[in-house]
Amino acid sequence: MDKDVYEGLKPGEARSSGPSVQDILDRDGDNPPSHLREQSYRFLGNEDMDPSRYTSREFAQAELDHMWTKVWQMACREEEIPEPGDHIVYDIGEWSFIVVRTAEDEFRAYYNACLHRGTQLRPSNSQGNVPQFRCPFHGFTWNLDGTLKEIPCDWDFPHIDKDNFDLPQVRLGRWGGFVFINMDDDAEPLEDYLGVLPDHFTTWPLEDRFMSANVRRTLPCNWKVAQEAFIESFHVVETHSQALPMTGDANTQYDIWGDNISRLYTLQGVPSPHVESPMTEQEMADVLMAGVGATKRDGEFKLAEGETARSVNKDILVKEMKDRFGADVSKLTTTELVDPIEYFLFPNFLPWFNFGLPLVYRFRPLGSDPDWCIMDVMLLHPIPDNGPRPEPAPLRVLGPDEPFTDAPELDQISPIFEQDVSNMPLVQKGMKTLARKKGITLGNYQEIRVRHMHQTLDKYITAGT
Repeated sequence: MDKDVYEGLKPGEARSSGPSVQDILDRDGDNPPSHLREQSYRFLGNEDMDPSRYTSREFAQAELDHMWTKVWQMACREEEIPEPGDHIVYDIGEWSFIVVRTAEDEFRAYYNACLHRGTQLRPSNSQGNVPQFRCPFHGFTWNLDGTLKEIPCDWDFPHIDKDNFDLPQVRLGRWGGFVFINMDDDAEPLEDYLGVLPDHFTTWPLEDRFMSANVRRTLPCNWKVAQEAFIESFHVVETHSQALPMTGDANTQYDIWGDNISRLYTLQGVPSPHVESPMTEQEMADVLMAGVGATKRDGEFKLAEGETARSVNKDILVKEMKDRFGADVSKLTTTELVDPIEYFLFPNFLPWFNFGLPLVYRFRPLGSDPDWCIMDVMLLHPIPDNGPRPEPAPLRVLGPDEPFTDAPELDQISPIFEQDVSNMPLVQKGMKTLARKKGITLGNYQEIRVRHMHQTLDKYITAGT
């Protein structure tokens, strides 16, 4: 956008040159769902932010005390615990919880601590199947439904009311095949907290997906530094420059709804506004097809009249989903199949609406240390229209020095993650240096999701203090 054009605009009104998301949807011409036609941006200010939000132990503790104890957070997928007795331990900060399937369609979540002397009933970050929860220290035992089963030497505990010595539960909610927990007994229901998400995912139901990859890695940075690397496309021009010929990075659409929801809507098969000499549609189609292993169709691959790189990419993805997973997705529109559309549910859950790379991210602090975090990555591919549900991929845990390329199940996204991860320790160290001179400066539009997230975070901390 020329200087004489954007100088007359109000803050937040400036946009990159090149076609917008909505322009390309018009060109596609296949009438996507109305929520993909919606634009929901608002200017939230342009003040600098204090870098200590990422580096201070005091701020990290304030997050734990006043935010993490109040929000709905994704604990696991239902498919990770398919049978009664199957359970998974979810840790956040200083706390640990057991999420267990107690019956075919019943789940509960308990504080992971024995009511005798506080011993963890199940090890942190573990999962498995048990008929009961038995303390490994003295043997106090509870049934799967949380009721007391056994007190060793119960003659020494006449003061315990056995009918009121159940394991304390933490609130539990379910959506899209995910299980969420909330430590706040007075929090709004999960159904309300989810806002527009259930409506927006109607044509891409997450419960009809299975985990084809499940990878966890510890990273040497604050959880917000890691998360923010994935909620804007501004960094593509420098960090992922190889993607510019076919990715509409600077003309990504950003949307926010309420306090909890935001969206990044990036175009695939569209050249970046940063590219001075864009590829032809044929050249772009060749590159996109090579990315899914389909460089030829009926002989030498050539675009027919009226076809675009995007429309052919859609056709290839429809065929791939049918051949690879037995799922018919032919009724979906071009943008639903081709474009990376990433949603964010505060504070740390990021599901993608996308078939090419059906990603889900989760970020959380590692204990109370502001310099370390945990990143979880899932791939959720469609279950077959007929036949059994595939088994979910087992969890693969990577250390801070083990690259994502050590997880081949992540397919072609692994090298991209490594480009992102390379920036993170530099950001964490640089924040501490920057704090001596100034604050963090954000773009009005491309980094609106970052500001939106921090403003929601501040509401929790302010309310708590």
